[in-house]
Amino acid sequence: MVAKTVALPNIRKLFLPDPDHYIIDCDLAQADAQVVAWEAHDEELKSIFRDPNADLHDENCKTIFGRLTPQERQLAKTGVHATNYGASARTLASSLGILVRDAERFQNAWFRAHPGIRDWHRRVEADLAATRSVRNRFGYWRYYFDRIEGVLPQALAWIPQSTVALVIDHGLVNIDENIPEAQNLLQVHDSIVLQFHKKHYPSILPRIRDQLLITVPYEDPLIIQVGCAISDKSWGDVKEIDWPVAA
Repeated sequence: MVAKTVALPNIRKLFLPDPDHYIIDCDLAQADAQVVAWEAHDEELKSIFRDPNADLHDENCKTIFGRLTPQERQLAKTGVHATNYGASARTLASSLGILVRDAERFQNAWFRAHPGIRDWHRRVEADLAATRSVRNRFGYWRYYFDRIEGVLPQALAWIPQSTVALVIDHGLVNIDENIPEAQNLLQVHDSIVLQFHKKHYPSILPRIRDQLLITVPYEDPLIIQVGCAISDKSWGDVKEIDWPVAA
């Protein structure tokens, strides 16, 4: 018996803008990975994010495998994310469908190239041992009451995920307070969905972008760039565009 692949409906197409309005999805580009790079004080990864012509997953693939193929790029994309969040070699092997020894080689190559990430893991582990808590750069804390040795991946993931959510939340408040022509519809972790009347297009877009450029207060401040996708049909029909330059 051959399993059938079922095409799932695009639920986002159920979200429609009001008549004569655009719906816009503003998302933070590779936001969680950027927070990891800044937490790890990894200058090489920072330079990749700052280079508009660089592709993070291409560079990571070449770091791990010494070459770039579509299949290995996908392995690098998935595997680096899991490794950054504390996945063991056995967990990584199961996730990627590879042997444990290959997962160990994968992680060893990654940590050799980016030792600051392993140092960050150790700092977080030390914080958990000392205070049963971790903190993000906005000053929020999370406490853990389970066995410490089992919560490191959760703690590692919470730091970038909470940071990204707060960046979006700050941007959402900025837009609500400073751009009354734009209506906030919802927040989806690293993106915000808005609508505005077509008469405000395109002049409103640079204003929206400016309100979403939030500084994360590291010693080397991090400002995560924002993408823009827009449609007058539905959230599910949005297409990426370049931000227009303010007049």
